[in-house]
Amino acid sequence: MPKPLQYRSGSLIYFQGDPAEKIYILQTGKISLVYQDIETGADVRDPVTPGEFFGVKSALGRYPREENAVALSDTSVMVFTVPEFEAVAMANSRIILKMLKVFSNQMRRVHKQVSKIMSREESPPADSLFNVGEFYLKNKRFSQAKHVFSRYLTFYPSGKSAIQASKNLEIAENALSRYGDGKGPGVAVNNTAAFAQTSPQNSDKTAKSFYDAVSMISQGKYQEAFVLFKSIADSSPDPEWTAKASFEIGRCLFLLNKFE
Repeated sequence: MPKPLQYRSGSLIYFQGDPAEKIYILQTGKISLVYQDIETGADVRDPVTPGEFFGVKSALGRYPREENAVALSDTSVMVFTVPEFEAVAMANSRIILKMLKVFSNQMRRVHKQVSKIMSREESPPADSLFNVGEFYLKNKRFSQAKHVFSRYLTFYPSGKSAIQASKNLEIAENALSRYGDGKGPGVAVNNTAAFAQTSPQNSDKTAKSFYDAVSMISQGKYQEAFVLFKSIADSSPDPEWTAKASFEIGRCLFLLNKFE
């Protein structure tokens, strides 16, 4: 039988990436579904109002949650297992019509976003693939980042971002094994696909040192990373590398609890 549950304002009902085993119908209160825009990566918030259901697609499709569900006020929901929801839906055509309306609105929004992306000048496929990997890495979706950077190295082993793709792959693998998807400290991401077009060859040594230090952070070697970043900041003639290294020095000190 469906079960009623209560959530206080600010509570998380489920997280992105959680197994999808339940379907919810909002009875009272307000809920927001928070996910990332496929075009910009910015957070998008879809409101759920009383009488609407949520968590349906992932539960029926048997794949992990694609969004966070957050209670914006004290909230009451009715929770269904998948078989319970299917039985209720088959006996009530109004629920099916509501599902079609919700899914239609979502598909319309996705279609608009895809149309905007397709209307732009296309970037080289290698750069696009690399940028997708960095997006996943920055957002701690390490398993996806690992897969994308592996594909990049398979298809473009001599690509201009191959060295950085290899380093990002190592970072993703280490973070995935140590923390798991969506967890652990933030990962510094630098758009090497664009950077490679403007960086002089004599900065390769500095770049290697910088990304070695980034990898050390992902391994929890904050002191070693600090020393390497400081050497870059003190010796690099390139103001861009000096600025990046200085920022990472601050991050290392923060991770070392040296807040002063």
